[in-house]
Amino acid sequence: MPGLRETKKEEKKERLLQESLDLFINKGFDSTSIEDITVKAGVAKGTFYNFFEKKEDVLLYYLDRELVKSRHEIEQKIGDMHTIVDKLELLIVTYLKYIFRNKGFAKILVRERVCKIGTGKNWNEMVLMQAIRQILDDAKKSRELKKTVDLDNTTEIVFAIFTMYTIYWLNGLITDKAECAEKVRAVLKMLFEGIGEP
Repeated sequence: MPGLRETKKEEKKERLLQESLDLFINKGFDSTSIEDITVKAGVAKGTFYNFFEKKEDVLLYYLDRELVKSRHEIEQKIGDMHTIVDKLELLIVTYLKYIFRNKGFAKILVRERVCKIGTGKNWNEMVLMQAIRQILDDAKKSRELKKTVDLDNTTEIVFAIFTMYTIYWLNGLITDKAECAEKVRAVLKMLFEGIGEP
C-alpha cells in the first residue's frame, strides 16, 4: 500500500493530466502552454517537470494508461469471440471506448496520430497494428484466412478502415461511436467474406 507521500504525488500527476486534457480540448493542444496547465492545476511549473518533459508526454502518458485498460478488457473477452470480424470488432470498439472517450480530445489524438502514421514514431499506432496483426495471424493459422493472404497488407487495410471511420465520426459524418463501430464491422465483414460472386 502506497504511503501518504506517494499518494499525494499520484494525485498531483492525475490533476496535471486532467487539467491538461481539459485545456487541450477547450483551448487546443497547440495553444496550451505548460504554464496554462500548471496554473489550472494549482501547482508550480517545476512540479510539471517532475512528471513530464513536455506537454506531448501528457498525451503519451494518457495513451499508455488507456491502452493498458483496453488490453485488459480485450484479454477478458476475446475468448468468447468466434470469428475474425468479431475479434477485430472487439479490438476496435474497446479502442474507441478507452482511447477516444471524448470527441474533442479524440480530435487532438487523431491529428497528432495522422501526422505520424507510417513514421514508426507513433507508439499508439504500432500497438494497434500489432494487435490487428495478431488477430489476423491467429485467423490464418486456424484457416479462417487463406494461406496466401499477405498479413502486412491486410493489417494496413484494417487499420485504414478503422482510421477512416474514426475520422468520419470526428467530423460528424457518423453520429456516434456505436455507428462508427457498426460501419467498421460491416466493411470488415465484406472484406473477409468477399464481395465477388462465388
